[in-house]
Amino acid sequence: MRRRAGIGAVLLLLTGLGVHVVSTTQKGAFDSEQWKAQRGSGADKNPRVGMVVALKQHHLREGMSREDVHTLLGEPEQRRGTSEVYELGVSPVGVSYEYFIIDFDAQDRVTRFRVTRS
Repeated sequence: MRRRAGIGAVLLLLTGLGVHVVSTTQKGAFDSEQWKAQRGSGADKNPRVGMVVALKQHHLREGMSREDVHTLLGEPEQRRGTSEVYELGVSPVGVSYEYFIIDFDAQDRVTRFRVTRS
């Protein structure tokens, strides 16, 4: 009986820890200076990947100017036509490399943003 109670307590603790990690990662975890500091780093454990959800939910929005995006994220690693590409590094769930792509219209306003893998 004690063993079951111990296992239950451990599972409860791990569940609580998991919820804390997810909520911390998703809300308020975006750090503009840390994002900018990773430019060109190519790091395996690039902290940008953990910031994407918070960035998309709380900071970046359609209609935002290119200038405001650069203030928030710094200069991109690449430009592809009207899109700008920020490297996220190696995918945490595989060997793919991930990118955060922001599309702009002719007035330099954000029209779309997304994560892609190669």
